[in-house]
Amino acid sequence: MKILRYVLIILLGMALTVVMSFLELSFWIIYLSIVVLYILLLVVPQMYIMYKSNNLKRIERYLEENKRKSLFAYALAIKAGDREIIIQVINEILSKYKQPYMQEVYKTNLALYENDVSLFDTLARQISKEPLRTYYIAYAEALQGNYDEARTLKATLPSGWMPYAIEAIIAKEQGDLESFRREAGASVESAKGIQKFNLVYSFQHIERDFS
Repeated sequence: MKILRYVLIILLGMALTVVMSFLELSFWIIYLSIVVLYILLLVVPQMYIMYKSNNLKRIERYLEENKRKSLFAYALAIKAGDREIIIQVINEILSKYKQPYMQEVYKTNLALYENDVSLFDTLARQISKEPLRTYYIAYAEALQGNYDEARTLKATLPSGWMPYAIEAIIAKEQGDLESFRREAGASVESAKGIQKFNLVYSFQHIERDFS
């Protein structure tokens, strides 16, 4: 299906080129028109799915089509909920992506999935970019029972999924299932794209851990 879609787009581009050539348009108009066509049909839909879509089935289909890339395999591993697979995929990401920011964020995630709260806290404070730095620090404070500090940090986060997620983690640590469901639901509702996908399944697995 993916190959067929690409073939149809290429054929459409070729047909458009023939039509514009027949109309004797300049080379640069033809060239720019084809580039814009390919961006609109290939790049924009993918960006929308990754960052703006609310359709979980469509997001998952896109992830499955691209699961050879470790960043997308990571989201599928989160859905599966197998901690060992998640850790394996994170290590693959760390081996492939050497950019400092990627290393900071995924090493922090690795510590979280390895249940090393102390290391998670330390690494969160080393993240160089906001708002993820504050988000992960607040997350670490919540895991350590420092709820007032977590909420103080939460108040500095931009509106969206992050503040609700911190409240959900606090509720989980306090054993308040009703509040957890409410805050987790609000967090998911505020997110889009792959982030929404990750939150949906992360919260589902966290809820199963309630005693």
